[in-house]
Amino acid sequence: MLLSLPLLLPAGLGCARRGTEAPEPSGSPVRVEVTNNYALAMEVDVVGAGVNHRLGTVHPGMVGHFVVPQAMIGGGSLEFQAHPSANERELARSGPVLIAPGAIVDFVITPRLFNSSATVRP
Repeated sequence: MLLSLPLLLPAGLGCARRGTEAPEPSGSPVRVEVTNNYALAMEVDVVGAGVNHRLGTVHPGMVGHFVVPQAMIGGGSLEFQAHPSANERELARSGPVLIAPGAIVDFVITPRLFNSSATVRP
């Protein structure tokens, strides 16, 4: 019985460690299409769980295509924000959006920033 103890200990530790690991994220990315109808270039960010990640810049009258980092998916709702490159006080916000892996989000920045919104495609 004492001889089998060294063999059982590593197996027990391996099982205990597996129970505390986070599930692996799905490989399906979340794509974001940002339409900028504002008069200036806009810096676009995604915010969730206290993390702010810059996606990129979208110029006036253009559509930008971005991917949300996998680490931000599945931790609750996200919010998309945009501000003019020269002024961080003016802010377009999507409001909270619940996103699943593989989703496509349309974030439309309007000429009046407070009317901007995001929708998730089915």
